[in-house]
Amino acid sequence: MKLSKKMDSRERFLTAIRGEVPDRVPLFEFPFSQQLQEVFIGYRTALYGGQEAVHMANTLGLDAVTVFLGGYCGIEFFETQGEEYIDDWGIVYKRKGWPIISQIQNPLQGRQDWNHYQMPDPQEKWRFRQLQDAVRANTQKKAIVCCIRGPVSVLSWFLFNIQSLSYNLIDDPGLVKEVCSAFIEWNLVLAQAASKIAPFDVFLIADDWGTSNGLLISPKYLKALFIKPFQQLVSGIKKLGYPVIMHNDGNIWEMLDDLVQTGIHAYHPVEKAATMHLKTIKERYGNQLCPIGNIDNKQILVNGTKEDVQQETLRCLREGAENGGYIISSDHSLHDDIPAENVWAYINTAKKYGFYQQGKLNLPCQRQ
Repeated sequence: MKLSKKMDSRERFLTAIRGEVPDRVPLFEFPFSQQLQEVFIGYRTALYGGQEAVHMANTLGLDAVTVFLGGYCGIEFFETQGEEYIDDWGIVYKRKGWPIISQIQNPLQGRQDWNHYQMPDPQEKWRFRQLQDAVRANTQKKAIVCCIRGPVSVLSWFLFNIQSLSYNLIDDPGLVKEVCSAFIEWNLVLAQAASKIAPFDVFLIADDWGTSNGLLISPKYLKALFIKPFQQLVSGIKKLGYPVIMHNDGNIWEMLDDLVQTGIHAYHPVEKAATMHLKTIKERYGNQLCPIGNIDNKQILVNGTKEDVQQETLRCLREGAENGGYIISSDHSLHDDIPAENVWAYINTAKKYGFYQQGKLNLPCQRQ
């Protein structure tokens, strides 16, 4: 059987995002581990950086590089001292985890705070440093994915917290609409500025709507207050000429149809532990939506044998890759608890069996 025409990483990744058949199933990851940095590239960095992200992607053979535009709440963009850190939104964090740090104080509680609040300047030059560093280092033609935050995450965890947002959903929904609208406008200015700074390929909107067991906010309020702003953000980015990935942890079955209708091209990470079944998603949406992920990074990548990891990788290829429109990855990120040998087991298996032959994969027989 004839193999599909060989593609570079960028072409491969964008072909799958469009729901088409590339030469091989692309690989994607958030490399969120200083320990794995040291193993794979020989050093660790205090901050997540564009050059280092490219180095990791090259070493692992990933097809895309993820970078964050400055203002992405929860990511530290400057080296500072001490246990606490205040970002440009006025959010106070405690250093816990890498590169995402934990917020401990939010600038907004209600309308009085909002009336005196000023969002930062989205066009400050430092916001594009990771992107520029990645573009300069990207000699192997990886797809470059720019990450921004979405409205649910920003309002529920960062500008407000989940408790104060919950009160305002009932007591002052107009305030929620105002903050959402302002944040979407801010993001679109940021996106447009990025599009003029350096060439890249895809936007990823990180906007966690779910927990492991269900939605963080009831569908009633998500549909009334958040779907329209999210759709405006997706539409604005698409008008700039970029495909859109939505990163959304957790069990989001109740809202997935609504999110697909906003026009997103792809959905990451299809969290297995939250019962987001890859096979069901592929059957329901076909190539209208490109799923990215579903390899279990809670148990199998952490505690499984190399054989377990190989079988998990083959399961995802069987369930997601038929007729293209699938990108393989863990169901969140590569983190400190994952042994390097299991990372290689999954990547090598995906590369060995992920080549399309006349639009099909030649996979080994499934074990009974």
